[in-house]
Amino acid sequence: MDQDTKVIQELQQLKQKVGHLEDLLTQQNKKEKAGPFRIFLDAVGSLLFGLIVVGPVIVIVVGVLMLAASWLGMEFF
Repeated sequence: MDQDTKVIQELQQLKQKVGHLEDLLTQQNKKEKAGPFRIFLDAVGSLLFGLIVVGPVIVIVVGVLMLAASWLGMEFF
């Protein structure tokens, strides 16, 4: 019986903590509503990342594969 009471008290404390965290998350989500300017900046950042980082990496990988294929005597074009 004593253990049941302790478990119930611990569950109530955990429920309070989880409720507090949920309140904090909902408040934070309300503050971070993205406006059109924020969405535009995110889109530009993604585009620049793709052009500056992803593009050259793909070119290097394809170049290395073509070089390896030429050493093996394969022709693609």
